[in-house]
Amino acid sequence: MPTPQNFVTEAPAECDVAIIGGGFGGLMTLARLAQQAPKCQYVVFERMPRKAPGVAYGACDDEHLLNVPAARMGAFSERPSGFLEWLEQEFPGRFRADDFAPRALFGRYLMQSVQSVLAESKACAAFVRDAVVHIEPLGRKYELLLASGRTVLARGVVLAPGLPQARAPWRHVDEGIARRLVVPDPWDQSAFRGVAPDAEIVLVGSGLTAIDVIMGLRRTGHTGRISLVSRGGRLPLPHVASHGSPVVYDPRELSQGAVQAFRIVRRAAKTLLRGGHDWHAAIDGVRPHASSVWRAWSAADRAYFLRVLRPFWEIHRHRAPSNLLDAIERERQAGSIEVISGVVHALRAHGQDEAEVIVRTARGTLRPLIAARLVNCAGPSMSIGETLDPLLGSMLRNGLVSADALGLGLRTEGDGALVRADGTIEPRLRLIGALRRGDLWETTAVPELRAQATAIAAALARELGCGAPQPGAVEPAPLGAVGGCA
Repeated sequence: MPTPQNFVTEAPAECDVAIIGGGFGGLMTLARLAQQAPKCQYVVFERMPRKAPGVAYGACDDEHLLNVPAARMGAFSERPSGFLEWLEQEFPGRFRADDFAPRALFGRYLMQSVQSVLAESKACAAFVRDAVVHIEPLGRKYELLLASGRTVLARGVVLAPGLPQARAPWRHVDEGIARRLVVPDPWDQSAFRGVAPDAEIVLVGSGLTAIDVIMGLRRTGHTGRISLVSRGGRLPLPHVASHGSPVVYDPRELSQGAVQAFRIVRRAAKTLLRGGHDWHAAIDGVRPHASSVWRAWSAADRAYFLRVLRPFWEIHRHRAPSNLLDAIERERQAGSIEVISGVVHALRAHGQDEAEVIVRTARGTLRPLIAARLVNCAGPSMSIGETLDPLLGSMLRNGLVSADALGLGLRTEGDGALVRADGTIEPRLRLIGALRRGDLWETTAVPELRAQATAIAAALARELGCGAPQPGAVEPAPLGAVGGCA
C-alpha cells in the first residue's frame, strides 16, 4: 500500500517513469499511468514522507477540515462522489454530502484508492524516501541525482512538487533572534513545544493556513492571545450549505480583461443578493472558465489582477467552513484573537523566551507585539525565482525548464509538457499542479489536478509505449515495490 510505512531508502537503478512528489498530484498521476500503461515500472520519490500524502493531507491533525464539501472530493473524475461513498462505507451515517470532512480521512481514502488501482492493474510501483536534486538528459533517458548521492535512470519524469512555501516575510528585518521563536513552516508540529498555554502567538497571514494553525492550537489547549498580521487584514469568507446552481457566464466577456471580468462577476453577485440568494454561485460560475480566461488575458491584465484584485478573489474563491469562522469571530469579540492590517516592520529579541514583533499598520503607525512564537502563514511563494528548492533551481539554471512570463511557475504546454529556456519542448518530462499557475492560474484544487493527471498519463503512456513483456523475460522489481512487481 502506498503509505509512508512502505517508503524505502534505496532506489532502483532504472525505471520507466520517476514521479517526484508523493502528494495528490503525484499519486493520481501514478494511478492513471498504472491504468493506461500497466507494464511500465514506476518509482515515486518523496523527500519527506508523512502519515498521508503531501502537506495538505499528511501535515494536518485529525481535526483539520477540508474546505470543499465531501460530495465534490472524489479522486477520479468518473466518480466525483467517490470520497463520499468511501466515507459512508467506513463511517455509516456520520457524514452528509455537504459536510467538510477531516483532511486526514481524505488522505486515507486517497491512499486506498491508489492501492486499489495498483492491485487491479498489476502495475509495478516503488516508493522511495529521497530527494531528487538534479536532472540531466542522457540520450533518450533522464539521469536523476538523489540527495543520498545515488543516481537513477528514467525514461520519463513527472514533477509533482506542490506549492513551495513562501520564505519568511520577516527575513529582511530579523535581528537574529533565537530560531525556536520563529516558525517558518506552519506545519512543523514540533514548533510549539514548550510554549505556555497562555502565551501570545503572532501569525503572519490571515488565510486558510492561519485558520488551520489557530484551530490546531486551540485543540491542544492553547488559550493565549493570537494576533494575525496581513496586508489586507481579511479572513476568508464562509462556505454555505447550499447556494444553487453556479451562474452561467459567457467566457468571451470574461476574457476581455481583468477589470471587465470583475465587474461582470460583481454584478452577478449583487443580482443574487437582491433576489435573496447567496453570492457564492457567482464565484463558482467562474471556475469552469478560469484557465481559458486567464490565458486570454494580456500580460498587463494578469499583472493587474495579481497586484490589485487577487486578495479579493482569494477570500471569495478559497472559502472556509462557516463553523470555524464563527469560532474565530467569537474570539475576536472576546479579544483573544485580533486581525491586524499591516506588515512586520522589525523583529528583535525580548528576553530569552519571547520576540518583539513591531508591526507597521495600514495607517502607518508602529505597534509592538510580544510573542512566544512568530509563525509564517503567508501561504505559497508567488515567485519561482525565489525558490530554495534545489531541483527547481538546478533545472532553471541549466535551461531544462523556464519560468512563465510573470515568474509564478514553469512554462508548460496543454498536457503538462515543460518548455525549455530555448522555447523547445522537453520530451517525456511533465509537470502537474500549482507550478502551472502562470499558464492556467486555477491549478491547485482536486478537479483541476485529477484532469491534469489523466492528460499527463495519456501522453506519457503513448510516448513510452510500455507493452507486454517478451516471452520468458523477467522484469526486475524495484525495491519497496507494490502492485504487480515480481
